[in-house]
Amino acid sequence: MKCMLIGGFSGSGKTTLIRKLVEHLGKQGQKVAVIANETGEIGIDGDTISEGEVETREITSDCVYCPMKISMEYTLRNLIASYNPDTIIIEPTGITPPGQIKRNIENMGLPGITFAPIVNLVDAGHLSQEAGELQNFMKNQIGEAEVLGINKVELINNREELLEICLFLRKLNPRARMIHFSARQGGENLDKFLGLLEEASRRKITLDRENSIQMPGVSAYSS
Repeated sequence: MKCMLIGGFSGSGKTTLIRKLVEHLGKQGQKVAVIANETGEIGIDGDTISEGEVETREITSDCVYCPMKISMEYTLRNLIASYNPDTIIIEPTGITPPGQIKRNIENMGLPGITFAPIVNLVDAGHLSQEAGELQNFMKNQIGEAEVLGINKVELINNREELLEICLFLRKLNPRARMIHFSARQGGENLDKFLGLLEEASRRKITLDRENSIQMPGVSAYSS
């Protein structure tokens, strides 16, 4: 079972992206579960299914949505036992570091869990170009991401503005792979981004070696 952590701040387009990701995985025949720390954030209607203390809502025949009302460990164990998904997508709150959630899950001792690269989604139309205007938790989330998704590029006026955003993010995170797209409009770059999530997380490798050698594979896709 693969665990995907999709971080990002309010308004960055996580809901739209997760909907596209669920559709993408469903076409591959995968069973998917979505966990959101903020109740109702995904806003998906469907039949409510109670499994003990965990409430799930069916999105499609191959996907359930679970607003997390109790501990992450209980929620994960319950979903694994009752639904046995191929992929679990976790959407943290805006201030919760995805890297910390990943470490917590690793310490739970759950069998057979792998991780996709840690994702942080940013809103291209509202990202501040001044590092001093970003709060520390925002800088930390950007800095720990393995993949930076620059969303809502349809709101960017020109390529020069997009380049400035890419350079700004690169200063905060010199190692992450970076790709820009429109989750709402779709297209080739969104497909490339979804493809990156099929890879395995390299977080432990990066942390072990970042002080001695620059990691390979750092890239930025452009349309």
